[in-house]
Amino acid sequence: MIKDVMSTSVVTVSPGTPIKEIAATLVAKKISAVPVVDEEGFLVGIVSESDLIALQTTPDPRSHLLQEGAPPTSAHVAADVMTAHPVTLPAAADVAVAARLMLQKGIKRIPIVASGHVIGIIARRDLIGVLARSDEEIRRDLDETLAREATLLGALQTEVADGVVAVTGATEERTRRLAEILARRIPGVVGVRFVDD
Repeated sequence: MIKDVMSTSVVTVSPGTPIKEIAATLVAKKISAVPVVDEEGFLVGIVSESDLIALQTTPDPRSHLLQEGAPPTSAHVAADVMTAHPVTLPAAADVAVAARLMLQKGIKRIPIVASGHVIGIIARRDLIGVLARSDEEIRRDLDETLAREATLLGALQTEVADGVVAVTGATEERTRRLAEILARRIPGVVGVRFVDD
């Protein structure tokens, strides 16, 4: 679950935070985005590196002297550049859901919310950290999970190599399906195979 891998020390800004301050925060904290929260702590948007980089693509104001109409307005605070209604997830969501959303939406971070308040954030680096878990960590978590379901699954033996789980002792299709579902929920598992006795 996301709650197991998300960062809980989330840097946030208010809608009135100056853009220069946001840029300095991103650089100092080595992060790619900051959630924007109102005075009551509710998430109202997110400002990412790409939102700030877009400000650098504004044409030279002198070029507007020859064109009719007013020059584009400039952005000064978070509310001017933030993405309102950002993609969010609850802490109980599966890590795979976060990975799919990041790929589909082309985003690097997803705020984790409870009742509209930011309680964490998950970044691409967090997902890479999940993949980097050792086989020993994966096996320990998997064995604990399977032990809790022993009455349904029976006695199963597991081995983990390079994130791939090998399960021995699951002969019935129903048992295999349940064992695979449980194994794939363990952070760091990249595949499941069954070994005949």
